[in-house]
Amino acid sequence: MQRPWIPALVLLALLIAFRALGAQFSQELPNFQPLPALMLCSFVFFRGAKAWALPVAGWLISNPIASMLQGYPAFSSGGGTTLAFLSILAIAALAAGPLRKNSSPALLLGAGVLSALLFHGVTNTFIWAVDPTYAKTAEGLWQSLWTGRPTDLMPSWIFLRNLTAANLLFTALFLVSRRSWEPAEKSAPALAQTR
Repeated sequence: MQRPWIPALVLLALLIAFRALGAQFSQELPNFQPLPALMLCSFVFFRGAKAWALPVAGWLISNPIASMLQGYPAFSSGGGTTLAFLSILAIAALAAGPLRKNSSPALLLGAGVLSALLFHGVTNTFIWAVDPTYAKTAEGLWQSLWTGRPTDLMPSWIFLRNLTAANLLFTALFLVSRRSWEPAEKSAPALAQTR
């Protein structure tokens, strides 16, 4: 008996667990939150409204939890948060078509890495554009993408590393758990009949 809601619940539970873990240990695991991977897995393996509803529900449930664990108001909003969410949706929507045709584990894991790179690039370029700390030059952009501000506690490449690691781990866990709810192969018909 198939249960089509099990994959959605697994994805949702994995996302909430990852976001809570990343928020609780924000100094040790900064940005260890696989939002791009959730979007990719959702868009590749689900169809229709579920493909969009699951990531939005995941964001709406996990974002207040992560904010509270980090000591921020649960429902604070801002341009950076909105941009982050929209960029994740756009990356996943663009990747979903090609990945639906060929969703091999290697290709999906590679897409997780690429989505982390794109997400980091988009969000840090936005920060570079609006933050007066950064010089509006190629060197200032590189600083935003790789080293961060001199006053930052750690370089921005650590955020990219942790986002990439979280995406890979989340996607791998999803692929492993997905195998448990796939229907068993239908047995092959008998090749020969007795005479």
